[in-house]
Amino acid sequence: MAVLECVKPGAKFGQIILVVDLTVAVDRTLAKIQDLGDHSEIRQINYPSGVHVLAILKDSQHSEVVEDDYLLEDWLQVRSQINPDAVHLWRGK
Repeated sequence: MAVLECVKPGAKFGQIILVVDLTVAVDRTLAKIQDLGDHSEIRQINYPSGVHVLAILKDSQHSEVVEDDYLLEDWLQVRSQINPDAVHLWRGK
């Protein structure tokens, strides 16, 4: 299964970001992220609909082509524990 091509404005070429939108997922989300062994960086982003608070789990930069399923297992694991609508895997193109 390949990751859907979700290109996020502002993501740089070669950048891959695994993020949880804390504005969407509210039920013990940070505790669940810590239970998974992930450490997050909290950032905010301004959308036309308002400000969203994000927990950045992975933010990697690649100069070479990366497999389509890079971070797919991590994405699926986080989605199994947290509201799937809040978990995103963004790729810069």
